[in-house]
Parts: sequence; C-alpha cells; structure tokens
Amino acid sequence: MLYFRLNANYLAAAFVALYFLSRFFFKPSINTVKTYHAPSSNTIYKGTTWQSDRTVAVRTVAETSFARCDIHTVVSEDGQKVFNDWIFLEEVNAVNIVVQTAEGKFVVFKQYKYAVPGETFSPVGGFVDDGEHPWTSAKREVLEELGLGSSATLERVNTNFGNRDDRFRNDPKRMRNVVIDIIQHDAIQPTFDEFDIPEGHIPTSDDPDWVFLGRYRTAVNRGGGFTYLYLLKNAVPLLPNGGSELYAGTGDDEQQSIMHLSVHEVFDFLSQAKFQEVKWTATFALSLLHINNGMPSCCGEQE
Repeated sequence: MLYFRLNANYLAAAFVALYFLSRFFFKPSINTVKTYHAPSSNTIYKGTTWQSDRTVAVRTVAETSFARCDIHTVVSEDGQKVFNDWIFLEEVNAVNIVVQTAEGKFVVFKQYKYAVPGETFSPVGGFVDDGEHPWTSAKREVLEELGLGSSATLERVNTNFGNRDDRFRNDPKRMRNVVIDIIQHDAIQPTFDEFDIPEGHIPTSDDPDWVFLGRYRTAVNRGGGFTYLYLLKNAVPLLPNGGSELYAGTGDDEQQSIMHLSVHEVFDFLSQAKFQEVKWTATFALSLLHINNGMPSCCGEQE
C-alpha cells in the first residue's frame, strides 16, 4: 500500500511537471490563434516593388493582395555598410479625400479601426485600383462611401439621364452603376514622374471643385505605399440620400456613421487629435489651409 501511495504521488508530480513544461515550451502563438482568411482568388501582392540604387536584394516574408512585408538588403548612404535586416512594408497606393458640401459642412466618418483604441474620425479613403489615376480613385471612393460628387459630375449625370422616369433615378443600384460608368468614361490615363511614381495632378479645366493636395510617402524609410490627398469642395448628392445618414455606402464592411462638421469643429477636432491617423490629419489640415488661407493646390496646378 505504501509503495502504491508513493508511486501515485510521483505520478501526480510528474503530471504537474509535464503540464507546466508544456505551457513553457508550447506557448500559444499568433499561428495557433484562430484567424479568418477572406476568400480570394489571388493572394499575390498586386502592387509594385520598391527598389532604389541602394537596394541589393529583396526577400518576401508575407503578403496579401493589398500589402506585403519584405526584408531588404540595403547599402548605407556612404556605401561602407550593408544592412541585411531592413524591414520594408509594401502597400497599394491610396487616396484620402476631405469632402465639403455646398452648404460648407465637412462630411466626416465616425468609426472604429483595428489599430486605434476607441473611436476615431476620418475622411473618405481607399486604395487606387491597378491602372487607375488617383483622381479617378478619389471620385469613385467619394461616390461609393458617400454618394456625393462634384457639380460637374452631376451635370454629366443629368445629361446622361435626360428625361428618364424618376423611378430610375430613385433606384440606388441603377444610379450607382450609371455614375460609375460616367466616372470611368471621364477617367484620365495615369501619368508618372521621373522616378516612375504615379502622379495625382488634376487637369486644370476638368473640374474646379476638385483640389489636389499632394502625394506623400506613408513612412519614408519603411514604405507603406504613397497616399494622394484631395479636397472636394461644394459636393452635391449624385445618388439618393447621398451625404446623409440614410445613405448606404459600399466598400469595406466597417461600422461607421456620418457626421457634418463646421470649419470651427474641424479645427477643434484637429487640436484634440481626433483624426487619429497622421494621413487623415494632414488631409484635413491642408484642406483648411487651402480654404481659409488661400494655399494653392499642389505642385504647380493652376486654380
């Protein structure tokens, strides 16, 4: 009996030891966490690969169709050192657009983002499609997310519809398809600068309510794509309920609500860091500089 009791005690101690050893050597990792993989027919990154005259090699660690994590081998500026662990994040180029209505109100989203604790506020934004001029992307995103556009686009819509039945105009799906077709028909071809990077300029005579605020690298040493900033002034509804809380936007499956802010309120939000992404903050700040201080549109464009 004593022999059995001792062995039972040893056995229990062994189980306890194995339990704690297993917790130590087999810690849960991100790979063991259940994850959701969105269905996709193509998981290869669809953007371009950044290389400069200092790039020696590029090794891909992970990628999706919209982003990729690479390890670059990079020569130092003086050519004396080689860095083999230069993390570089590729991301498809994007647009951010501040929208101000004909009544002078700024249309802002109140939403929640994965990397931001609590609520934040944002402008319109989205990725630039392959072969798309960033300005075309901006017009498409404003339509999809808010149902708004410029007076020039509205004039094109009215010309296209003519005297059609009002029931057609009140059908959001049919109207959206028509307006998207008009935006694509009016699209301009992408142009590139001397570094082969897409430009975001707006042809001077095309639409005076659209303002290009510049193209910016997201992270100067780590990539993150380029972001093209725009301001749309005097925005008007192109789709039923456009710009209101009743409009059902398309695109990302995110919970968000629409707010209408005055110039003073946007200043207040900027001073309190309520636009919690630096690109959003820059887009609103540059827009106010243009509207209130007469800052010209970016890069030599004429007003």
